[in-house]
Formats: sequence, C-alpha cells, structure tokens
Amino acid sequence: MHRGTGSTSGVVLAVLAAVAGLSLLLWSSSSGRPLLGPPTGTWEPEIGLPPPLPVAEQTAATAAPSGSRPPPQEGWAVDWLLVGVLLLVVVVVLLVVRALLARDRHDDEPLGMEEDEQLAALLEASGDDVRYRALAEGDPRNAVVACWVALEEAVRRSGLPDNPAETASELTRRVLGRWEVDETSIRTLSEAYREARFSRHPVSEEQREQAVAALERIHEDLRRRALAEQERADRAAAARASSEGEGEQP
Repeated sequence: MHRGTGSTSGVVLAVLAAVAGLSLLLWSSSSGRPLLGPPTGTWEPEIGLPPPLPVAEQTAATAAPSGSRPPPQEGWAVDWLLVGVLLLVVVVVLLVVRALLARDRHDDEPLGMEEDEQLAALLEASGDDVRYRALAEGDPRNAVVACWVALEEAVRRSGLPDNPAETASELTRRVLGRWEVDETSIRTLSEAYREARFSRHPVSEEQREQAVAALERIHEDLRRRALAEQERADRAAAARASSEGEGEQP
C-alpha cells in the first residue's frame, strides 16, 4: 500500500529521537557520569563551621600515605563494545530510513517499462485461457503443474536476473508478493504444484479445481494492482498536463 511522505517523516523523526536517546544512555554508561543525580557542587553554608585546624594537624592530615589514594583518572574510560553497538544501531537506522524513502519515491512514480511488462505477463499467465485449459485438458496432475509453471515462465520472460540462491519457485513467490498478491493464494498453488510434481499418489479432480481457483484469485489480485497502477499513471499524466498548461498561460 502507498505510504505518504508525512508518515515517513514521522517515522524518521521517531527513529532519530530513539537514536539520540540511545546515544545519551551509551555516553552515560561509558563515561561513568549519570544523566540524573544529586548536585555535585562544593558550596556549603558558612554558619556553624568548625574552627580551622592547627597548622600541625593540617600538616599531618595532608601527609597521609600515598598508597591509600586512588590513582588519578585522566579522561573518560571508553567502552569500545558500547561504541560498536551505537555505530551498528546508526547504520541500521540509516538503512531503514533509506529503504522508506526509496519506497515512497517508488510509490509516487508510475511503473517503468520492465515492470509494466512483468505485470502484463503475469496477468496473461493467470488469465482465462490458462485456467480453462487447466480445467478442461489433460489429467489433474499435469493441470496443477501447468498452473504454477505458467507463472514461473512469465517471471522468467520478464528478464529478472537469476539469483543462484533462489529456485524458480522461490523467485516466483517473491515476484508475486511484490505485486501484493495474497500470500494464502500463492502458498496454496505452490504447495499443490509441489505435491503434484513430486508425489506418486494420484491427484484428484478436487485438487485440480483448488489449484485453478487459487490461480484465479492470483489473477484477480494482479488485475486490481494493474488497475491501480493505471489510475496512478492517469493522475500523473493529468498533473503534468495541468502544470504545462499553467506554464503556457501569459
């Protein structure tokens, strides 16, 4: 779904505030100075002060053994582990903010040619002709397999670069999820495909119908997304035409 820039700005501000608070906590922990505490001033009221010590007693008090004094600390102790955690948090926050901003820019722009072709190929692969042949032709096992393979071939024709870490089924699931297809429909059809292709027990007509119904739901989700993208492109074209018309007015 589309997220407006206002919501993204709120998320960015909240994340930055959290980072600032975490930075203060880490600084307080590493420096040994609490954020909140009693006053540390040395002023005391002069009423009721005891008389000064004699010179001999002052000399004896100042001549205490040096071994009982803690060694002076120069500077602040740096906890490098906390510093590393802080740097890691900052990097993660920057990546999240960057992803949010990139998603907003993508939502505000019409589809590119490659994206449009990919959506059109998926619509064709899940269309009426494919579903009719799956219901009317061949045995149930081949029909169930054909429903999913049609989607895989559509994704392959879209020209996406191959990822060695992904199988064809995983890539197809990821692409369908990108187009906001219901995950339940994707899972139902992909599981039916795996069972029909790799199992040895018979595949029933009911399983064929369930696979075709899942493919139909996928098609409906893709069609709604295509209509939404078309409306967005029409609004963008109208906005450009309006701005160009205002610029041409004397």
